[in-house]
Amino acid sequence: MSFRVKSILGAVVAGAATVMLASAPAAAGTNVFVATTDPFNGGGAGFHADGEIFTVCDNRADGMRASGHIGWIDSKASHWIKLEDANGSGNSCARKNLSIGEGISVTVQICLKDGAKGTAKYCATKRGKA
Repeated sequence: MSFRVKSILGAVVAGAATVMLASAPAAAGTNVFVATTDPFNGGGAGFHADGEIFTVCDNRADGMRASGHIGWIDSKASHWIKLEDANGSGNSCARKNLSIGEGISVTVQICLKDGAKGTAKYCATKRGKA
C-alpha cells in the first residue's frame, strides 16, 4: 500500500471516529429491579430509566402488600415517593410515571406490609440512575 493511500485511509478513519464521538447520545440511565428479602420474593419494585417509570408488584398471595419507595435529590428538593400494590397478587402492578432529570441517582426500596398501617418488613434497596 502506498504512502498516499495510507494517509487517505488514516484521515477517513480519524474523521469517522470524530463524527461518531461527536454525535454520541447522552449517557443512558440504569434500570433497577429489587425484590423483598422474604424466602418467596413476595414483592418487587422496578425503575425503568427510559421514561422514568416506577413499578411496585405484589408477587405472592400471602395477605401482605408490596410497599415501595423511590427517592432522589435534584436542584429543587429531595423526593421520597411512596407506591403500593394493594390489589392483591395476580392483579396488575402499581405504576407511576415520574419526571426525574437525566443522570440523577435514584434509590428504590421495596418492603412487605400487613395492611395499610402495617410495619414494613423484608425490605431491600438498590440504586440506579435516571
